[in-house]
Amino acid sequence: MYLKQLKIQGFKSFAQKTQLDFQKGISVVVGPNGSGKSNIADALRFVLGEQGMKNVRAKKSQDLIFSGSGTKPKMNMAYVELVFDNKGKVFPVDFSEVSIARKIFRDGENKYFINNSQVRLKDLSEFIAKAKLGLKGYTIVNQGMGDHILNASLKERKEIIDEALGLREFQIKRNDAVLKLAQTETNLEKTESLIRELSPHLKFLTKQVEKLDEKKNLQNELEVLKKKFIEKKEEVLKKSKNFLEEEIKKLKDQLNFLKQELETVQKDIQNEESKVSGFFGDLESLENSLFEVEKQRSVLQRELGKVEGAIDLLKNSNFQAQKHVSIDLFYVKEKLELLKKLLKKAIDAKSFEQMKESLLEFSRSFSELSDDVSSGKVKANDKKAKQDKSTNDKLQDLQGQKEKLQKELKKFQDEFYSIQNKIKKINAEHHKEKENIFSLKNKEKDIQTKILQAKNDLYQKETDLKRINSELSVLNLSNVALDSIAGLCSQKEFSEVSAIFKSIERINIRLETAEMIDESVLDEYNQTKSRMEFLQKEVSDLKEAIEKINVAIKELNLQIEDKFNKSFLKINKNFNKYFNILFGGGSAKLEIVKQKDEEEKNKKDTSFGIDIFVSLPGKKVNSVSALSGGERTLSSLALLFALVFVSPPPFMVLDEIDAPLDEANASRFLKILNELKDNTQFVIVSHNRETMRQADILYGVTMQNDGISKLLSLKFEEAVKTLD
Repeated sequence: MYLKQLKIQGFKSFAQKTQLDFQKGISVVVGPNGSGKSNIADALRFVLGEQGMKNVRAKKSQDLIFSGSGTKPKMNMAYVELVFDNKGKVFPVDFSEVSIARKIFRDGENKYFINNSQVRLKDLSEFIAKAKLGLKGYTIVNQGMGDHILNASLKERKEIIDEALGLREFQIKRNDAVLKLAQTETNLEKTESLIRELSPHLKFLTKQVEKLDEKKNLQNELEVLKKKFIEKKEEVLKKSKNFLEEEIKKLKDQLNFLKQELETVQKDIQNEESKVSGFFGDLESLENSLFEVEKQRSVLQRELGKVEGAIDLLKNSNFQAQKHVSIDLFYVKEKLELLKKLLKKAIDAKSFEQMKESLLEFSRSFSELSDDVSSGKVKANDKKAKQDKSTNDKLQDLQGQKEKLQKELKKFQDEFYSIQNKIKKINAEHHKEKENIFSLKNKEKDIQTKILQAKNDLYQKETDLKRINSELSVLNLSNVALDSIAGLCSQKEFSEVSAIFKSIERINIRLETAEMIDESVLDEYNQTKSRMEFLQKEVSDLKEAIEKINVAIKELNLQIEDKFNKSFLKINKNFNKYFNILFGGGSAKLEIVKQKDEEEKNKKDTSFGIDIFVSLPGKKVNSVSALSGGERTLSSLALLFALVFVSPPPFMVLDEIDAPLDEANASRFLKILNELKDNTQFVIVSHNRETMRQADILYGVTMQNDGISKLLSLKFEEAVKTLD
């Protein structure tokens, strides 16, 4: 890899777009003082990411942008670009040409680019470190910085050598790893702290979810038991339904049989009744005649009784009139009311026997009242008789009425007994038929009773069947009732169903007493658990990352240490070699010095520095602090050349580093450069004529009165060809 081009626009004195084309070997930039030739070295340092304004000879970032002149106004941006040949893939990208660019604006904004893609400064630093380019080492050595390596502290000198050896890439990785480790450990601590804070809440939520799960388990168990209960209930109901359907069928068959039997009995009754239909007609006629005769006889008996009573009253009227006995009117009134009732009862009688009994009772009561009046218990009222005629005449009339009534009564009594005998004769003649009919009617009643009972049983069975069908139609998990199947199953089946029902009741009681937990707690638990699992996974990942980072740091330290140790011996050897060449003798060496600072010791990287010891020919000088300016320059060059030899950078910029050298030393200096230019490209800003003679390409920088640097170039090979 080598530097092909440097493009500058608006940087310091280079207002116009300026391009320097380089080639392998030695390129020299010359020009008078103040022409701006050193701005080329500053531009190279700037584009490689320099952040210190002092190192690019500026106080502030605006000083890097062309500030204007009499002929050209100030610019708002400075732009520098480097183009490298990358065919050797020193830069780890699949491009044969790589460009690095930087822009700076007056507001202080900086932009960095790799192959025209904007990147961060950190990305740029890592990228150039992989190509052994950097700002702390020896890529760019400005005037006065030649002995910077000698004046540097032990640690700074170590950093310069590290960068020269290409260890910067590994150190950046290690530093990033150390920072990442610290950040990871911080994250681990924060995550573990979050876990400690979250654990009690998760524990509480876990208990709540366990209770919720227990409740759901009870609900699930309840659902299972309810289903089992419903299945058992359905089984019992279907079994009862089948039984009832069979019973209903039997009852219907029984009803049909009884109805047929009833029809048969009723036909037999009709047949028997048809046999005695005439008998019943005559009997009914005779009974009606008997009733009429008895009715007439009763009337005659009443009339006879009245007449006899009147006769008795008249016979005793004189006797009673002579007695001054108090008349018991209440008694008479009571007896008369009784007689009236008995007479009405006889008149309203529906049968002859009833009428006869009523008339006999009437006759007895009347005779009793008559005897009481005749005996003087009641005084008769004969005022009307005295008014009509005399007592004897009245008696004679009454006797005649009595005889007449007795004759008529005898006639009706004879007729009554005649009809009664006829009825008895008819009843006797048809007694057997009547008994048969009576037996059939009793049988008819028995059958009707059985039919009624069968109908009642059928109605009850059908009602039970409807209820069972209704129960079957509404069977669901909410219809858990035990009483609906009581009496429909065996004791064993009922015990099984009862056991299930009791289990359902127990679970219902437990659910009623269970703590009411909001279902949303499950979402909170899942979220908290997921967060906890995430945090635990993160802790595991962070611990694993810490372990990997520690391993990576250890491996990087080993790589850095191994490469440094191997290279350090070569550097020391070549340092002594080039020191001897430049000084014509003497010796020089580097020594590793362990740091004693406790703070340094506690750092994760190996902390040590580099000290320099020199021995000049013919002088007793060991310390670099005792060297003169020229000696310091030569010593610095010897060390720089040793570094370049051991770890050749792609290119190296030397800004007037040869200014303090006399002609002899400049000759030695250039001799070494010619040895090293095969592996390292050199860009030298110089006034030295010997250096100019050794250049492969020469750039001249001039500045007119407009304050703008301009460029002239000359390739010596082409110039020689032209001369030839």
